[in-house]
Amino acid sequence: GDIMVSIAAGASSPGCEQTNECFEPDTVTAVVGNTVTWTNTDTAAHTVTSGKDVTSDGIFDSSLLPAGKTFSFKFESAGEYPYYCAVHPWMTGKVIVE
Repeated sequence: GDIMVSIAAGASSPGCEQTNECFEPDTVTAVVGNTVTWTNTDTAAHTVTSGKDVTSDGIFDSSLLPAGKTFSFKFESAGEYPYYCAVHPWMTGKVIVE
């Protein structure tokens, strides 16, 4: 039950947020127990940090993810989990767990 999300190439430059393509896909729907894996396909380092308005809620945080690396998180509770990149705050996404 793995769900894959790419950190898009070029996402470190503003603009991807206008087409919701900073994270691809920028919204994913999972079920309780699924693991979401983010892969950094950009050349810059990014984070996958849960929260909104660039304010961490402490649920998950990849810390700095270099190019080519992955981060996985298993979702154990239903709900909506917005997230962002702490380095590039225009980069946002969401995981919906049903």
